[in-house]
Amino acid sequence: MTIITFERSGGVIGNEVYFELELENLPEDKTKRLQKLIDNADFFNIPTNLGMSATPDEFQYKVTVENGNDYHSVRATDTTMPKVLLPLVRELTMLKILMRKVA
Repeated sequence: MTIITFERSGGVIGNEVYFELELENLPEDKTKRLQKLIDNADFFNIPTNLGMSATPDEFQYKVTVENGNDYHSVRATDTTMPKVLLPLVRELTMLKILMRKVA
């Protein structure tokens, strides 16, 4: 079972986001897309802490992926986030927006 935990804080209005996704509970196309983004980012090899001293109005992120015995968290800000992680963060942000619209 793969679980993704996504946290976002900071920003202009301080709109915090926190949610967990169990990939097995998502439609197959979303599961495959998220797994591909994790793989493409080489997520488990990204350093854990990429600097958390954010500038004003900047978002801070924490993404955690738990896949069986593999567990890894990455903390980054808008300016310290590696480009390979950005597609995953964007996808998770969009999923949260879509969840709000459905709820």
